[in-house]
Amino acid sequence: MIRSLFDGAVEQLGRGLAYAGLRHEVLTRNVANADTPGYRAQDLVVDDGLGPQAASAPGDVAASLLPLGRAERRPRLVYTEEQPPRPDGNDVKVEHQMAVMAENQLYHQALTQVLANHFAALKQAISGRV
Repeated sequence: MIRSLFDGAVEQLGRGLAYAGLRHEVLTRNVANADTPGYRAQDLVVDDGLGPQAASAPGDVAASLLPLGRAERRPRLVYTEEQPPRPDGNDVKVEHQMAVMAENQLYHQALTQVLANHFAALKQAISGRV
């Protein structure tokens, strides 16, 4: 019944929230290992089919945890390789990781707000205030 009310929007928003949660875990793991020799920074990215595949992907994430968009888009864990590694082999730059975490938090908050608006509209429809 709810799926027919929102044309799958609630399900897609839930997948986007799951993606944001998983990405946050990856980013916090990077910050936690900022001083670990040999640690390489990772990120959770979504293949858009427009560019080459990431060369160093440790693994795929469950297909049910898709971000917003087409169903064939799959989040993947990749090494970022944005910074040259330090002499100890670690390439985590904490300032950059914190900026990406803030961006991810904004994405999560936006999805949460859209989901709240969908449920508010449903509540209004149920109470007859529409």
